[in-house]
Order: sequence, then C-alpha cells, then structure tokens
Amino acid sequence: MISFVQTGNGIVDFILTLIFLVLITYPILGGFAWFIGVLCYSFLFKYKQKNWDDIPVEVEPFVTIMVPAHNEEIVIEDTLNYLMTKINYENYEVLVTDDGSTDRTPEILKELQEKYDKLRVIRIEKIKEKRMPLILV
Repeated sequence: MISFVQTGNGIVDFILTLIFLVLITYPILGGFAWFIGVLCYSFLFKYKQKNWDDIPVEVEPFVTIMVPAHNEEIVIEDTLNYLMTKINYENYEVLVTDDGSTDRTPEILKELQEKYDKLRVIRIEKIKEKRMPLILV
C-alpha cells in the first residue's frame, strides 16, 4: 500500500493516509461534480423554450379548485386573493366549502364573493353525522 505519511506505526500511518487521500480527492471529485452540474444546467436552459403559444380560452378545459374552510379567517383572504389573481389560467372557478365556521370566515367569504365572479361558496351549517354524504346539485 502507498503510504503518504510515515510515522513508524502502521495503524497511524494507515489512518493518516486515508485522511490525506480524503482531503485530496474530495475537492477534486467535488470540482468534477460542480463542472458536470454546470454543463447540465447550461445545456438544459440553453435550449429551453421561452415563447409559449397562448392557448385560447375556448380550448382550455374548465377547472374547479376546491378549498375546504373551517375557521380560516386568518388565511382565507390571502389564499383566495392568490387564487383569483396569480393563476395564469382563465377557465376556472374556485369553490370554497365552509363547514360551519364559528369565526369571521363566512363574512370574509361573502365580501370576497362580491369581489370575484369566479368564487363560489357553499356553507354547510352543521354536519349531523361523520358519514353523512354531501350531495351538490
């Protein structure tokens, strides 16, 4: 075996040689990994299509985004504002199911429903049983 360090003790020589090899090979192998990563990254993004054709609204399938809500007054407004303004899609609606919230969630939903046409709210006052089916017409 090649020994880079010679102390006279075989075990110490072996351990120090391993440490020396790790300290030398780790940066070299890491450099190769970074180089391959840079090549892959530049190759993938060099040929990335940047100009997508807009799909006409008539061709887009209609999508319903369902949002369950129970006592969500803290986050429901931010969530729905995001869903209504930041989605890059036209043919959708947001359906919020409020299952008996006891905080200000129903009032916030009513205000947002007046603000956004694509927002629908279903309010379930009280579910009597856990296994009660929810049938929407």
